[in-house]
Amino acid sequence: MIKLQEMTHISFKAYSDKAIDKIAREYVLAGYLSEDNAFLYTKKLFEDLLPNGINTQNQFLYDIIDEDKNAIGMIWYMVRPNGEGFICDFIINEQYRGKGYGKKALELVESNAREKGIKKMLLHVFNHNKVAIALYEKMGYSPYSIQMAKELK
Repeated sequence: MIKLQEMTHISFKAYSDKAIDKIAREYVLAGYLSEDNAFLYTKKLFEDLLPNGINTQNQFLYDIIDEDKNAIGMIWYMVRPNGEGFICDFIINEQYRGKGYGKKALELVESNAREKGIKKMLLHVFNHNKVAIALYEKMGYSPYSIQMAKELK
């Protein structure tokens, strides 16, 4: 059994420091940004989306806690101006993967969003993250657009 627990300032600081680096690396791996630009781009993205950290309006950041009170991951979603939810980041820590926690965490966040009146949830996943794509598809998410890129030399 797991639960969502609102992030504290301490857990947010620990999360954001790691997440900026992790997401920057994802952009590089995807071929979207160079290593030189990825960190600054991602840091600015976080600052724009979360100017007041965990107190930013319409942003919901949760630690995912197991029955032994271990933080096994996190999930962050926002409510867009049109009322749709958007999952900004979702992590199940590596040692807890493959145990069904991802599915259960998504069920919990979807329930949380429904309680806030959200009727549709969207997310972004990098194409190279096949495990996450499989989970999202299993949970009923489907692609509605595909972004493509090409380096012009």
